[in-house]
Amino acid sequence: MTFLNFVTIDGENARDFDDAIYVEKKKRGFKLWVAIADVDAYVKKGTALDQEAYLRGTSVYFPNMVIPMFPEKLSNGICSLNPNVERLAMVVEIEFDGNGKIEASSFYPAVIKSKARLTYTKVKKMLVDKDKELINKYQQLFPMLEDAAELSSLIRKKRQDRGSLDFDI
Repeated sequence: MTFLNFVTIDGENARDFDDAIYVEKKKRGFKLWVAIADVDAYVKKGTALDQEAYLRGTSVYFPNMVIPMFPEKLSNGICSLNPNVERLAMVVEIEFDGNGKIEASSFYPAVIKSKARLTYTKVKKMLVDKDKELINKYQQLFPMLEDAAELSSLIRKKRQDRGSLDFDI
């Protein structure tokens, strides 16, 4: 998976990058890869670390601090999908038809190398505001981001057609 142009997209203040995406437009639809940092490779079942993480359930985010599920050396270090370093991940590969309907999926362990740490703001500036400077900076990734936006729109439309509520908060 190190050959796919995975990117993380998080808020500006994020410190742990535990998921990354790559989207590819196909003749009859799209293929989406979502990589999640493979913490299981480092935290063995039944250990004190595993038990403490189970009790916490998730990291907790406050405006001025984070209470991490795992120690910072893990969550912000070896288990963080930082750019340009190979990391262990679990990947789901999903095939969509041209209407955004899932046709197939598969899960597997992989080694990925994220190509960039993007933020929601940067992605919006590229896709919505057409910021030429950012598009130029991320020219290798920009076509993939456009494909991701197109797939996202299809999925959102399907969800809305089913009667989903969308809270703008």
